Amino acid sequence: MLTLMEEVLLISLNEEKGNFSFTASTFIDYCLTGAILMELEHLQRIRVSNKTVEVLDARPLNNQRLELALHQMDSSERHRPPEHWVAKLRSTLKGLRKSLLEEMADKALLREEEQQGFLFFTSTRYPVRDERARKDILDRIHRVLLRGENPDRKTAKLIGLLYASGILPYLVDKGERKEAKKSAKDITKNDILANAVKKAVQSTSTNPAFY
Repeated sequence: MLTLMEEVLLISLNEEKGNFSFTASTFIDYCLTGAILMELEHLQRIRVSNKTVEVLDARPLNNQRLELALHQMDSSERHRPPEHWVAKLRSTLKGLRKSLLEEMADKALLREEEQQGFLFFTSTRYPVRDERARKDILDRIHRVLLRGENPDRKTAKLIGLLYASGILPYLVDKGERKEAKKSAKDITKNDILANAVKKAVQSTSTNPAFY
């Protein structure tokens, strides 16, 4: 089963080119740190409110990324609001996106390709290899946003992250974007962490088209 972070990356990549759009490239790291906080909340390691994130259990986890995030929050001298941690973890968890993409290539979800760039510079791209997995995620999103199905917890969280970062509108046809955004807004209006991601993104963007 894919993690929430893996689903975020798989659905945000250009399927054939293996790169991110400008919007996704700019804001997807906020999605990833938001997903980390969502996972820690699900594991009952943190308690989240609109004003604070409180560590409930700082014992080691079998996941280095979650452990690092948990340790940072537990080491903080005072409680901080969730949007603080979304932004903070984005800057302190170095190489998060790259390491996840490499792991997904190892799992045969993506292909890792080196591309020759200007002069002697090369870049790495990650075209989607497991097209079925990506299609299944898209189908789940569309069934919820455009057909009115009730989302399971993971799909609701995924929609919240994609909506908060401005990526969601690009996953549906233009004629369906208004309906999709309205549905996403209704689903995520009480999701504290999705709204924390939205606040963190809005603090770096003045593009009203996202919402």
